[in-house]
Amino acid sequence: MARMSKEEQARREGMAYALRFAREKGLDALEADLKMRNAIDLPLRVSKADLDKFSDNVKYNTVLYVKILMAVTMHDEFGFGNKRIKQMFERFDNKAECIAEDYSTWEEQISIIAEECGIDMDSERRDLRTVIK
Repeated sequence: MARMSKEEQARREGMAYALRFAREKGLDALEADLKMRNAIDLPLRVSKADLDKFSDNVKYNTVLYVKILMAVTMHDEFGFGNKRIKQMFERFDNKAECIAEDYSTWEEQISIIAEECGIDMDSERRDLRTVIK
C-alpha cells in the first residue's frame, strides 16, 4: 500500500476533527469554529482555550510594555521618581479598568484628549476589523 501524502493525511485529520466537533457541539458550532480558524489561520491542534490564554497573555504583555515605556519616558523627560510613577501606574490601571468594565469607552477617552489637550488621537487608529465570509 502506498504511503499517504502529508496533504492527504492533513485532510483526513481535518475531516476527523470536524466530525468529532459536529457530534459534540453541533453543526452551527462547527461552522462558527471554522470561520474563526480561517480568519486567523489557526491550526486545528490549537484549542479555543489555548487561543484565549494566548490572547490574554498578549494583551497583558502589551499593557505592561506600554507602562514600561511611559515610566521611562516620564522619568527621562520630567524627572518622575518612584512615587509619581507608581501614582501614574495606579491611575493608568484605573482608566484601563473603566474601559474594560464599560464605564467608559475608547471613543470617550479620545474625545477627552482632543477637547482638553487639542490632540487628535482618532486619526492615529487603524481599522482592526476582520471580515469573515
